[in-house]
Amino acid sequence: MPLHYFLSKRLLRLEGRLYSGNLSEVQFEIESALDRTQSLIVDLDPLEKIDVAGAYMLYIASEKARENNKEIILFCRNNEIVKLIFSFAGIHYSTKLPRATL
Repeated sequence: MPLHYFLSKRLLRLEGRLYSGNLSEVQFEIESALDRTQSLIVDLDPLEKIDVAGAYMLYIASEKARENNKEIILFCRNNEIVKLIFSFAGIHYSTKLPRATL
């Protein structure tokens, strides 16, 4: 099962595990995607596991995007593991996708 795949130019879905062992790979994919769009939605619902290091990498990537006048929307509607880790780390995420996602 892949860690990530694109549903569209603006939507990156993460699957599997996001943890300290694969952060650089995922960060590279996110930064590469931002080279092709102004706004990127990262769907976290399919993740099986995420650690605090993974959550902070996503937070730092979104802050870096903001500094470059771009946007990363961290999306999680149903994944209780992601919600728990993000709550613990104090990181905000969206529970609704923008209308023009696909």
